[in-house]
Amino acid sequence: MKNHLFLPFLLFLSCGQVDQEKPENLIGEEKMADLIFELALFDASKAFVIKGEKTRIGLDGESFYQYHNIDSTQFAVSNAYYAKQPKAYLRITSAAKKKLEDFEKRVEEIQNEKIAIDSIGKKLSPKIIMDE
Repeated sequence: MKNHLFLPFLLFLSCGQVDQEKPENLIGEEKMADLIFELALFDASKAFVIKGEKTRIGLDGESFYQYHNIDSTQFAVSNAYYAKQPKAYLRITSAAKKKLEDFEKRVEEIQNEKIAIDSIGKKLSPKIIMDE
């Protein structure tokens, strides 16, 4: 019977938030949100194929880290640290999600502008242009 009480108590203790020391090279929350946003775009871009090409876009993960002056280990350690800090991680992922939503809106606006321009161009006939 004591074992049955001990196991749920041990499980309860293991689920609590662990106080963890900040890593020396911890990436700030704002930069982590930017990195997660850009990594989401990076990941999505792997699915695209340029028109007329047979191969997918080849982006290098290492150049991504070099561009941001970090390495994959620093990102992984920072991500693991924030993952154990639920409130901070929620702030980071919410900010990254907001950036993705804003980016999607900008892309839709650009596409709508292009459609509007194309539709205006298609409606104009050579006869109308000559009359102007």
